[in-house]
Amino acid sequence: MPDKPMDNLTMIYSTDPALQCYNTALAGSDLKYGLEHCNTAVLDPMMNYRAETFVNRGIIRYDMGDHSGALNDFSNALEYNPTLGDAYLNQALVLVAEKRPAEAMAAINQGIALGATNLQVAYYSRAMIADDAGHYAQAYRDYRQALKIKPDYGPARRQLERFKVVPKGTETQ
Repeated sequence: MPDKPMDNLTMIYSTDPALQCYNTALAGSDLKYGLEHCNTAVLDPMMNYRAETFVNRGIIRYDMGDHSGALNDFSNALEYNPTLGDAYLNQALVLVAEKRPAEAMAAINQGIALGATNLQVAYYSRAMIADDAGHYAQAYRDYRQALKIKPDYGPARRQLERFKVVPKGTETQ
């Protein structure tokens, strides 16, 4: 068999817009570029991971400061896949940023129930809401749960350092 001529080869690059969208959401850099790829991906009628792509676009929009667009994308993701726990968790993070703790708590609880990917973040976020509301025992339990899920989770560890556990009925000064 003769050798193939090397000067006739053409380099082919992968420009899968859904993959570019995902990579941008993961890295958090070059957001405008990533958003363009997300927009292309969600319009593709052959898209297999539409719900996940809406989540990724929502993350990018949130990082760009577009809370309304992010919430819309998370809602769209849930229309395609109502069992996508990560959509609820990301929705909750936007709601926390918008100072809507009751709605955020409901979204976090739904994300936990559906097994969101980063459950330590869910429990940590829920603990922060409880902490802000003065529900310290609940906050403590959720910070501990976040550490149980991911023992090296620094944010939860730092928050737990503020707590002092005392036997019930004992007063502290």
